[in-house]
Amino acid sequence: MARVLSILIVDDDEDDFFLTSEYLHGITGQSFEISWAASYDQALNLLPAKKFDLCFFDYLLGFRTGLDLLRVAKELGLRVPIILLTGKGDTEVDVQAIRSGVADYLEKHELDSPKLERSIRYALERATVHQALQESEEKYRSIFERSLDAICLLDAQGKFTDVNEAAINMLGFSRSEFLTKTLTDLFRSELTREVFWAKIGQGEGIPDLEVELVAANGKHRICVIVCTCLRMPGNENTFTLQCIIHDLTRRKKTEQELLRAEKLAATGRFMRTLGHEIRNPLTNIDLAINQLLLENQDAELEDYLEIIGRNSKRIGHLVTALLQTSNPGQLTLRLTSLHELLDQTIEMATDRIALKNIQLTKHFDPKVNVANVDAEKLKIALLNIIINGIEIMEAGKGELTISTSKVHNQIGISILDNGPGISREVQNRIFEPYFSNKPNGVGLGLAGALSIIQLHGGNIEVQSEEGKGARFTVWIKS
Repeated sequence: MARVLSILIVDDDEDDFFLTSEYLHGITGQSFEISWAASYDQALNLLPAKKFDLCFFDYLLGFRTGLDLLRVAKELGLRVPIILLTGKGDTEVDVQAIRSGVADYLEKHELDSPKLERSIRYALERATVHQALQESEEKYRSIFERSLDAICLLDAQGKFTDVNEAAINMLGFSRSEFLTKTLTDLFRSELTREVFWAKIGQGEGIPDLEVELVAANGKHRICVIVCTCLRMPGNENTFTLQCIIHDLTRRKKTEQELLRAEKLAATGRFMRTLGHEIRNPLTNIDLAINQLLLENQDAELEDYLEIIGRNSKRIGHLVTALLQTSNPGQLTLRLTSLHELLDQTIEMATDRIALKNIQLTKHFDPKVNVANVDAEKLKIALLNIIINGIEIMEAGKGELTISTSKVHNQIGISILDNGPGISREVQNRIFEPYFSNKPNGVGLGLAGALSIIQLHGGNIEVQSEEGKGARFTVWIKS
């Protein structure tokens, strides 16, 4: 036995309501529970109050129409199929009704039980199919929007047609900004663009393509893109691209930091061994020089002995400095005025600044006060960065700007130069021990600086483009 269908009839003509009800009761094998709304306002009260399987709306409802009521039902989120009834046929109303989403459009003077049965059956079947499609669409839309990875849809030209929230959060563009761009507009490398289009042009998917994307703030994100070509049924030449973008930036950064830490640890072990092997003969040289100076009577020979002694001590100081750089050891933390510390650090580099006739500018934020740091080690780290900037700039044309800022609980110390800049490839390696792009560079200054800053729980950010100088920003806790 068929279940009882709950029907709402909205009609301001009672005779028409009774007539329609009689036709419904005349349908064989189907029972109905019929509710009646005699006005537009009554219908507004009944629609959200009770669950109906199907509704009949009269087209004319006083000053309102059944289509007005249909729009309200949609706004309320009701998915019940609706059949529109009218006293006489009107092609324009018919077209408008179908476009508005009614299940069927019937003229009252043509109604009978068989016609109503057929209309109800088709309306319920279409509603079932439509609901299944809508639920499927909502399910996949939910997967699309809630994905932690960025998902985007592209047309055949690579232009964005849709993006999820993760893509917006990752790259910082608004949805409307995305829709004006192509995916390859965000590629940093021209070679990567060519590889992407070569594979797409052959109608192939892309299982994994590592790319650097340029975000809205200008920063680069290292990502892996998985791209699928979705062919349109019946037209194999038309396709949509579905791209999933997985952000590897944090993982790559962690891998680089681990690699640097391993290299720095290996450097420390090597330097300790080397220091031991160098200091032993240096001690013997110093003892021999001191003894010779005591016994020597020749003034000219004394000058040479003093030169040997000074250079021996210089080698000893160099070994000590190298050991401190490669292995900062434990920190002795004290509350320290960072601006005073910076002034002292700059004073240590004054001779180099003057020798190259470099213009120095300071911008110290008054909000930056004291921080719990190891003053001596932090001075070594900052001095290494400052000297690195000084050495890279052209004499007489160099401009060095040192500034401070406070962002939440972080203090930033920025060291900006107008040197030749640093390529992206070099930026990925400048903190590696023994890597240097300077002719006489040892490659331990910046590696040691990063090690000291990381011991303070901080980090160093590098912003640079070739030909546009470089900015090193040291971040430490306030």
